[in-house]
Amino acid sequence: MNIRSTAHASAARRRTPHRIALPLAAAIALATVLGCAGAPPEPPAQPSAPSGNPLDNVDTAGNVLAVKIDNVGAHVQALHQGLAQADIVYWIEVEGGQSRFLAVYDANHLPALIGPVRSARETDIPLLQQYGRVDFAYSGAISGLLPLLARADLQNITPATDPGVFTNNGVDPTFVDPHRILAEHPSVPARSPGFVFGPAPDGGSPLAAMTWRLPAASIGAHYNGSTYDVTVDGRHGWTGTATVVVQHVSIVPGAFTDFNAGHPDNEVFTRTVGSGDAQVLRDGKVWNTHWNRPDPAEGTAFTLPDGSAMTFATGPVLVVLVP
Repeated sequence: MNIRSTAHASAARRRTPHRIALPLAAAIALATVLGCAGAPPEPPAQPSAPSGNPLDNVDTAGNVLAVKIDNVGAHVQALHQGLAQADIVYWIEVEGGQSRFLAVYDANHLPALIGPVRSARETDIPLLQQYGRVDFAYSGAISGLLPLLARADLQNITPATDPGVFTNNGVDPTFVDPHRILAEHPSVPARSPGFVFGPAPDGGSPLAAMTWRLPAASIGAHYNGSTYDVTVDGRHGWTGTATVVVQHVSIVPGAFTDFNAGHPDNEVFTRTVGSGDAQVLRDGKVWNTHWNRPDPAEGTAFTLPDGSAMTFATGPVLVVLVP
């Protein structure tokens, strides 16, 4: 099964050669001999690249890019690019009960284009904090949020900071070239957002399909025998998702109000730091779990009722954030 059937071929696994340890005395003697012979000292050891992909367990990982993707209306959804190739996709409520996506990619699993790209939200800052200083591509934000984004541990990439990576001169609809972003901007290697991958645990209840709703949006997942087909507002979105996480969170009034639509809309805030209930879907089954993330700089743990870690299936992950 090719769980990235719509993605470009991933990079080959890196291999780290085995090292043979010398007894301490022999090592000291050898170093003395080499020093007398005038051999140059060895350079300090460099940290090795990650040997696996902590985002979805597919091949090796590269540096990380996050992109905010529009998801309002059928005309926008028909333009979607790059969601099937994301390692992790978050489905997030925004003002008016609508939804947007926050997609996370590593450098070894990149599509040609991602978008259409839209504006950042307050929710994105703590959600991305667990990944470290990632590149974050978006097309602006409400004025009150800009200082928070500037202070956040993010490499902010917008049409104002780097118009060359956005299509259509950054005018909606605009898309980003992820290869160019990661080539031009420093980012951090992928690190785990708390996911544990492995064989399915015992138990679980059969569940072939389910739909989750916000006031003005919905998302669904249907098990096709190997992975999940995702529907967005009742329309086909993409296929190939290996694990669906339904994380029950508090969605509260945000600190900012948007007047761009000609009337005030509160930009709601989704709390992803804390704890609560969650369901995890994989292999055509569902498990009831508990999520816990007390530290915004750390990942989210998903545990079974007996306290053991809930294991995810290898492949892309969809995280549905609902009350």
